[in-house]
Amino acid sequence: MGMSAKELVSFKEFEDLLIKATNTANEGITISSMDQPDRPLVFVNDGFERLTGYSKKDVIGKNCRFLQGKDTDEAPVEAIRQAIKNGERTTVELLNYKKDGTPFWNRLSITPLKDKNGVTTHYVGVQSDITELRETQKNLKAANKDLALFQDRINFELEEARRVQNFILPSALPETEKIRFSSVFEPMDQIGGDFYDVIEIEKGVYGILIADVTGHGIQAALLTFMTSFAFKNAALQTSSTAKVVSATNEKLYDKMPRGSFITMFYAVYNSNDKSLTYTQAGHPEGYLLRPSSKSVIPLTSESPLVGAFSGDSVNYRESKIRLEVGDKIILYTDAILEVWNSDHVMLSKDDFISFLIENSNQPIHDLLGRIKSFGLNYSGQKSFKDDFTMLGFEILE
Repeated sequence: MGMSAKELVSFKEFEDLLIKATNTANEGITISSMDQPDRPLVFVNDGFERLTGYSKKDVIGKNCRFLQGKDTDEAPVEAIRQAIKNGERTTVELLNYKKDGTPFWNRLSITPLKDKNGVTTHYVGVQSDITELRETQKNLKAANKDLALFQDRINFELEEARRVQNFILPSALPETEKIRFSSVFEPMDQIGGDFYDVIEIEKGVYGILIADVTGHGIQAALLTFMTSFAFKNAALQTSSTAKVVSATNEKLYDKMPRGSFITMFYAVYNSNDKSLTYTQAGHPEGYLLRPSSKSVIPLTSESPLVGAFSGDSVNYRESKIRLEVGDKIILYTDAILEVWNSDHVMLSKDDFISFLIENSNQPIHDLLGRIKSFGLNYSGQKSFKDDFTMLGFEILE
């Protein structure tokens, strides 16, 4: 039974519509005949002409290998041959050439058309210009390589800065029958802004410093080095904590990056008369734990930040207190007091002091370890979100 005239018109309209749709596509679309010698092109759309610069007249009846050139890789070409041989579809990316010789990257997808007996009669090819994409990938790969080199350089500089910081920190704390020191230092990053020091100024007299430099990383390490150098030079000149902090401030002012500063707590303990002199410069207050009376005494002198103001505009004060056998001094940076629990409630100073009272009989080393665990347990985290540093000592006799 043949088709009616109406059906023939409808088929012709459908064919015209299909060709029109094919010609409006941005991709190049081709059809190759598999039952003719050399498998020539029998159809190319307008997109193919725009993509390659070749006209239909130039290419119909020819095998599309004319798009290949001297730098076309053989691997994707062989993949095409194998797919055609096996009657399979495939997608490759290969370097092709336009009519004017301009190279372009072609993402070519080929799909077999088979007759009712399963014999491949034609192949449909869809070609997309991915030159910009390949160039972007190339640039991205180069950028990633540069980034990796930059990261390696940064890591090297961080490692060097970490070594400098480790050089600044005391390798061992003084040991004596009269006083026992202990410390905990856990930087948040490879390099932190916290540091501490204990130096013996003279026989039985110790300078005890804890400080917090703004920021992290290389800048913090440099500021830490500057601060430590300035502090040690001043600390060996006088036993007045106010004068030491003031001299450190003078050395650092105008040399600090904009917006940078240091908080410090500097104390001098004289084991000969058990006197403790101290200056609190923008730093969290220290605590004196007195187990004999189950009390905690805040150590404050309310002096300004270091490095942020000229010596003419600031005044560093010092306070003094006499210690007893069994007393413990706790100095710390702000990480322990800046922890939140799962209900987003910040650890209160009262709770911290209550904890110190309950554990005041612990040896200083164990006490610092318990303080660390107390903060982590409160937050429910495995580490602190800032550098965690504590320095303490207890009076033995």
